[in-house]
Amino acid sequence: MIHIAIVSHGHEDLLIGSAVGGLQDAGDDIHVWIKDNQPSAALKAHCQHHRVSYTDASPGLGFGANNNFLFSQIKNSVGIEKGDFFIVMNPDVCTDQATILALIEHMRQDAVPLATLNLYRDPQYQTPDANIRRFPDFLSPVRMAWVRSLTEPYDKATYPTAGWSDWASGAFLAFEAEHYQRLQGFDDRYFMYFEDVDLCYRSRLLTGKGVRFYPQLKALHSAARKNRNVASRHANWFIRSFIKFIFRKYFVYRGNRHAAA
Repeated sequence: MIHIAIVSHGHEDLLIGSAVGGLQDAGDDIHVWIKDNQPSAALKAHCQHHRVSYTDASPGLGFGANNNFLFSQIKNSVGIEKGDFFIVMNPDVCTDQATILALIEHMRQDAVPLATLNLYRDPQYQTPDANIRRFPDFLSPVRMAWVRSLTEPYDKATYPTAGWSDWASGAFLAFEAEHYQRLQGFDDRYFMYFEDVDLCYRSRLLTGKGVRFYPQLKALHSAARKNRNVASRHANWFIRSFIKFIFRKYFVYRGNRHAAA
């Protein structure tokens, strides 16, 4: 079974309009789970009509904690079996059943526990989303002058076929469910931002491999990018989470491959 976790924060119109990310009524191999942090009667009714599991329990959690909550709900309600997959997907990502099934088949063939799609910012797939990136380090703030970000994106044009990246955006991450469980999911001490970096870093410490990137498998990501305003609370979360990750990378995880799991 492929379990897809989507966390909504007032995204009911987006989810309903996109047919729950393009995956409602996806079939017997895919099941969508939604955690609604701003309870919407319309979204709840839509989910019930389209075989999508809906919960509005425990509102106010951070990004990682919300997804961990859904993983626990799946485990406790239907169980996690060997060969199952767990996909973390933002409500502003839209894909389809064929793409998801193709991704999982590639992951099985390549024997990789963590992978991502090729996200784009427009429905015509002309403007790539920078969803695969290099791990940040102490010099990342210095590099901001030319990369315009604390984390440096890979050039997707250099990937004619599947390849590896250090980490991939939490907007879309596909895990072997047992691997996610082995990692104990996201570190919910990150309220928002860099929890995906941290999880991918711990995954690499555990497996010796990065995130498998499949450039031929495309999906739309209409991201809000709220952290760009330096005066916003999102920017504050972003900077604090960056500092937290750098500290953990160099002083907690360093020299101990298994401490990160």
